[in-house]
Formats: sequence, C-alpha cells, structure tokens
Amino acid sequence: MKSFLSFVFLVSVFILTAQDKFGDRIYFGGGGGFSTGSNQTNISIFPQVGYKITDRYSAGIGITYQYVKIKQPSFKLSNYGWSVFNRFNVTNQFFAYAEFERLNFEYPISTERTERSSFNSLLVGAGYSEQLGGRASFSIMALYNVLYDESEIPRPYNSPWVIRAGVGVGIF
Repeated sequence: MKSFLSFVFLVSVFILTAQDKFGDRIYFGGGGGFSTGSNQTNISIFPQVGYKITDRYSAGIGITYQYVKIKQPSFKLSNYGWSVFNRFNVTNQFFAYAEFERLNFEYPISTERTERSSFNSLLVGAGYSEQLGGRASFSIMALYNVLYDESEIPRPYNSPWVIRAGVGVGIF
C-alpha cells in the first residue's frame, strides 16, 4: 500500500508540473535561532527545501541542528534531526503549515554524563510571509506541537509552542 501511495503521489506531481520547468518549482528556506540566559545558550539552524506542487500548495524536507551550552554543570550538547512539511498559501502573505519532526537529542543524566533520546513533534499552525524583493521572502510562524506531553521526561522542548522566523528563496 505504501508503494502504491508513493507511486500515485509521484504521478500526481509529474502531471501537475509537466508544463512547468522543474527548477522553477523548487525553493529553499529555513532559518536559525539564538537564545541565551544566565545558565544556558542555544543556537539552532534548520535549512529546508520545498517543492511547489501547485501555486498554493508545497511540501518539502528539512534538517535541524541545535547546539546547547549549559554553564552549571558544564555541558555542551548537540541535537540533530529531520523533518517533512506541508505548506498551503491561503493568500500571498498568510499560510497554513504542518511539519513532522524527528529529533535526536542529548541530555545530562549526571554532572559527568549525557545520554541520547529521540523525540517526535507534529507541529501545526500558521505563518506570515513578506516578499523582500524578487523571489526572496521573510516568514514568521507560530506552531503548536500536538504530540507534546508535559509528563514526558526527558524532552528537548519546554513548551508545545514553537515560534520560527526565517528567509526563503524561490517561494514566490
């Protein structure tokens, strides 16, 4: 069944884009983040590549890397993962967004040792995009992780809410 659905998806993409150049439908984007506090510094990057299936609907993939430095006790942690996303442009500026993310994260279990675990997120929400000129744009999104469980320990995020900002090239 999985192979059949993959075949139907690929045929649909081919039919919808047969009249357009393949390269004109690909776009690149993503963003990064930085936060610091009295005991912790976080740096993250999340590049993405998407494909415009129609003029309003696109899907794509992304990767995530997060660096976390904790001052007391002293730890330097690395988190990494992948994601698949869907975007539907409601208007030229407002869009609906959904993403599944699989993150492998590192966390301290004692003052000298860390362990790794995996965490799934299903992020849904909306965003606003402003064209910067040409095919470039700036976007901001408010997303909610519907799989977030406050009782799940360990977890890489302290809240089900995710706010993202980034730049895209080729989305317009």
